[in-house]
Amino acid sequence: MKHFRVAAVKTADYSGGVIAGSIEKALALLGGLDQFVQKGDKVLLKPNLLEGVPVECAVTTHPEVLRAMIRQVKALGAIPIVGDSPGVSGTIKAAEKCGIASVCREESVELVPFDATAEYPFPEGIVIKRFQLTDVLKRVDKVITLAKMKTHTFMGMTGATKILFGCIVGMQKAQFHLRTQQRREFAGMLVDLASLVKPVLSIVDGVIGMEGNGPRNGRPFQSGVILAGANCFAVDIVMAEMMGMKAESLPVASLSIERGLTQPFSEIDLVGDGREVRHQFVAPRSMRSLEDRVPGWVAHWARRHLTDRPQILDCCIGCGRCAEHCPPKAMTLANGRVRIDDGKCIRCYCCQELCPQNAVNLEADWVLNLARRFI
Repeated sequence: MKHFRVAAVKTADYSGGVIAGSIEKALALLGGLDQFVQKGDKVLLKPNLLEGVPVECAVTTHPEVLRAMIRQVKALGAIPIVGDSPGVSGTIKAAEKCGIASVCREESVELVPFDATAEYPFPEGIVIKRFQLTDVLKRVDKVITLAKMKTHTFMGMTGATKILFGCIVGMQKAQFHLRTQQRREFAGMLVDLASLVKPVLSIVDGVIGMEGNGPRNGRPFQSGVILAGANCFAVDIVMAEMMGMKAESLPVASLSIERGLTQPFSEIDLVGDGREVRHQFVAPRSMRSLEDRVPGWVAHWARRHLTDRPQILDCCIGCGRCAEHCPPKAMTLANGRVRIDDGKCIRCYCCQELCPQNAVNLEADWVLNLARRFI
């Protein structure tokens, strides 16, 4: 059986020396960065650049984590570039606000927006057999992801695998929400995507993570750890355990185990002084959904009653971002107020993820509240 190793290093804060030391220790525990990157390689460093918000909000990968990896790649004689496709706004604008752009300038590294696309056939895919992704992937030799330890209203958590959704450019992300509306379908798409991109190394910034209604509107959580591994699925399983979540209850992790792409937590070789780190992150409300606990045809028939519905709170400022990015166009803006067509809503929760005012609340009707008492 293939051996999966994940390194976990305790990390107290984001000061440059501390982060650099933690990254170096994690890489040493994996045999060194030269196990994954060789001299002359062009390496895409892909951080979590969901949106341009201040770094203290814990929405994006901390810029000092990026800096440490840039220097590690350069030390091998390889060529790092940095890129992503944020959920809203452009790459450069988002990177400026969260500190990533300044690190790229200071380290003389190219910051590449994911604008143009290319086609990537993937006949072995289970859910998706052909992806349209950023053409940057065709211009690099290796991909290293720099994820953030966060909860996620649709997938339960976002980490080393979900971060690759950023390889889908801009509004094309909406098409994948429409094509894969159920959690298990969407998770299957993410597993296919990760199997296609094949990042050689996955780093997770867990120094300060996010709990609650992540990946944007949750609360910062001091988790104090850096994770690293060659297998993104194994890294996510370790991350889930450290967040107080069971991998078997999370769609991506359970599918990756089911497909034989990684091992259960008990069989992963977890090394480093952070291997005993355990927390209890507050889970996103939407993960209490019954979707994965009833037959699929029942969930499809009763979607309006068996999942939490997005509701607009009074703090909505009518910016229209949710309506603009809603995959099924279930939201409209009229007279400064957002309206939701519940019949069109596919419960992807993109609206809550992208709302700058945290004005989207998830509510259950009486059927779901009653059912939760007995199932």
